[in-house]
Amino acid sequence: MKNQNGILERYEKTEEKVGLKYGIIEVTTQCQLRCPGCYMVKRGLLNNQEMSLKQAIQILDLCHDYSGKELETMDILGGEPLLWSPLKSYIQELLRRGIKPWIFTNMLAITPELARWLYDHEVFVTGKLNVNPGDKNTWNLQAEMIGSSKKTVQKMFDAIQIFQEAGYKNPMFRLQNLLRKKNVELVPNYYRWCLENDIGTDLELMGSGEPIDKNYWKIAPTPQMLATMIKKIQTVREGFGLEKKEVLMPHVFGSCPFFDKGLYFGVDGHIRACSNSTVKLADVSDIKPIKKAYESDLICNRKCLTNENIGKPCRSCKKWEKCRGGCRATVEGSGDPFGGYSLCPVPLLKS
Repeated sequence: MKNQNGILERYEKTEEKVGLKYGIIEVTTQCQLRCPGCYMVKRGLLNNQEMSLKQAIQILDLCHDYSGKELETMDILGGEPLLWSPLKSYIQELLRRGIKPWIFTNMLAITPELARWLYDHEVFVTGKLNVNPGDKNTWNLQAEMIGSSKKTVQKMFDAIQIFQEAGYKNPMFRLQNLLRKKNVELVPNYYRWCLENDIGTDLELMGSGEPIDKNYWKIAPTPQMLATMIKKIQTVREGFGLEKKEVLMPHVFGSCPFFDKGLYFGVDGHIRACSNSTVKLADVSDIKPIKKAYESDLICNRKCLTNENIGKPCRSCKKWEKCRGGCRATVEGSGDPFGGYSLCPVPLLKS
């Protein structure tokens, strides 16, 4: 672990307060879509691998053995998790242990029966959407952004209605919008539609576990584009009688909840810090794999970040305690774990 400015001592003190709390599990690499900008598509990882229920439960046991307690939450991802055959059994096991399940889905495989079952079991759901469904002029763009057709787009809109009819609304039901150049100007109108329909929003900047290059900027919006979008969203909120929302990266109005409190478990058994990170920290077949992963240099460096040792623009930012440097996987991919989050639009909002 990088040992500068008493980092080791600070890490040990931080670990006493934080600890492993959250899990992200990649239960299948099956998916009906090929969304440009998706890290699974970018890395060519979508295929037909599937985790067994036994393997998924083993991960819970390993985390419990390491921490001496159950995880607080488990995010269930893919691929597309609704295609995972043991989904209900796994959710029941999570609930039995007191772990809160949260599904991230493209929604295409939802049925009224499954939606009602998930709602009755108090499972939080985050779907995918990039445009206002009421604006038919944007349907072709939505099809492009999921790598599919307008027919599939209609299925997504129908799925939202299925969730709503089952009883889902904010905060149990949210829609995640991966921000790209092609849709960033449409986000304020999308945000308005979500407010009108009592659906939560999760706006997410494109992460990157590799160095940011020209290929990233071909798809991702610039900080100036994001700043303009944010100002318009705040105006939308004002129109609904809502106060301005604090801007935090990398989810625009929220920091990364995992940062130094979670681990990502891949379908093939590898363990990473998060979905965007490309660094393999351990494998579940290793001796004490959670200890190896959670006490790795990468996680230790994340825990040891401070407002004083992080790079600009984060070093001078008053939001440090809430944001803690944006998407760390993106910064780490550029080679400096103590670097600042240069994609942040907050400095532009001050002008």
